[in-house]
Amino acid sequence: MLYRTILFLTIITCAHSFAQAQSQTPAKNPNDSVGADKDSSRSKSDTMTGSPEQEMLARQNIKAAEKDYQENVERAREAAQLSTEIRDAYLHNKALSRTEQKKLDRLEKITRKIRNEAGGSDGEVILEDQPTQIEPALARLSEISDKLRKRVEKTPRQVISACVIEHANEVLEIIRVIRTFHVEVR
Repeated sequence: MLYRTILFLTIITCAHSFAQAQSQTPAKNPNDSVGADKDSSRSKSDTMTGSPEQEMLARQNIKAAEKDYQENVERAREAAQLSTEIRDAYLHNKALSRTEQKKLDRLEKITRKIRNEAGGSDGEVILEDQPTQIEPALARLSEISDKLRKRVEKTPRQVISACVIEHANEVLEIIRVIRTFHVEVR
């Protein structure tokens, strides 16, 4: 009996010690051991900058973004130029030639690219004072295309501009209106 009591007390003491040890040891995060050795061996300057490959990739991304921005500015300039050429050709000839029709198609295509680069998408646009004749429509197309060019040039590349999207949508809607006029094509 004494033997059983000593055995029982020993088991209880061991179980109590084991349970106490378990509650005092904090649970280890499996990721702690991976980063602990690395962080202690790194110098402060290594953690402030990335690896040469990361820096080179970041520079390439910045250059690509700058190139895309410059291409968008060029598109806006081309859009303004095309709309002016279309307007002037119509005023001179009182008709849109096939060349002007192609310019109108090109204008629509690059305006869509400008809008997409600005973060916009197809949407319904309602024109205030929708032109009812082709001459005022072409004049407005030229005016809005120039506003679009100015806004694209002023907008930093990191910014999504609602104004750029709005002007681009207005240009596209005016192009749609112009196409509804039955214009003599030479």
